[in-house]
Amino acid sequence: MSARTSLERAAESLIRYLSTGPEEFMRQTGIKKRDFVPVEPQPFDGRIFAVDGSNIKVCDLSAVKANRIRAGYVVYRGRRRERTTVTYDDLFVADRRAYMEWFGEPLERLGMGDIDLSSLRGSELERISTYFRELQEYVALDAALSESEEGDLILYDGGFAIWKDRPFGRVLAEIIRRASERGVDLLGVSKSSSFSWGDISMPLVYHLSRLGKSLLPGSAWYVDLSGKNVHPDPQEERWQGSIYMVLFHPKGDRAFRVDVPSYMNGRVASAFSKTAAFSGSSESPGYPHALFRAHHDLKLSSHDGEMSWFSMMDAIAARYQVSMRDLRSAMDYHEILEITG
Repeated sequence: MSARTSLERAAESLIRYLSTGPEEFMRQTGIKKRDFVPVEPQPFDGRIFAVDGSNIKVCDLSAVKANRIRAGYVVYRGRRRERTTVTYDDLFVADRRAYMEWFGEPLERLGMGDIDLSSLRGSELERISTYFRELQEYVALDAALSESEEGDLILYDGGFAIWKDRPFGRVLAEIIRRASERGVDLLGVSKSSSFSWGDISMPLVYHLSRLGKSLLPGSAWYVDLSGKNVHPDPQEERWQGSIYMVLFHPKGDRAFRVDVPSYMNGRVASAFSKTAAFSGSSESPGYPHALFRAHHDLKLSSHDGEMSWFSMMDAIAARYQVSMRDLRSAMDYHEILEITG
């Protein structure tokens, strides 16, 4: 098969995912024009907290992995950035057997040192690192919440519903409870979404965004996915909250999945309006600017990973007198090829 034919087949397949008309989309999903609720920007005097995290591989040995992980939050008052707070920036070693000590400290900090971590046994090393990053993001979320006041808005980079059955679902449930008591608005905004529709899993975000922009041109809007025929079924999430798709600014290219805890029933539209008021910056039109800044302030680059690797190798060689040859022999050979490439 020629390269051109392969490219043509790939292009045809992609177009099939993108070219379905709005009538078919509405028929299959049950999403109608009346489901698109306009959002009017509503500036407010409170603060906006945006929580995010990042991780990057530092060293890959045959049985353990070392990742550098960073988490924290930014604080805005209106369009004025007040500061960025880093709550964690350090190495994490993923080991299937020796992980308890790493998770213990942040859990104690959250007042949940009694959580059973046995379910992590047998997890892939990269998955263990992901769990640790999520836990550190929850620490950052809790720190932002502790600083917040009634009426403030907290934006979390990620979903809430998908973690309900994970090892730290109880941690998140407790944070949501505290947010309810504190009287702050809490939204989980996901940069990507696995929601799809149709028999061949067509992308929901793309088709819903396109339909909404045609039905309500020049307007921001939101759609409640409850009861809609999308995959996975939002009703199957079985968490105490709702899932929405929200276009925060008319000039935005796409809507975002937003998870909203149930304690915010009755004030969802207000929370979306507050967020929309600060989602029109030229740097990230349609994406909440506080989350844009948190992403860039907290992300770890490949250079950060390389510098951490060199620092760790220097420390090992100096303290334990292990030769670089011994270290190289313990590494995954993919990493050796990357270093020498």
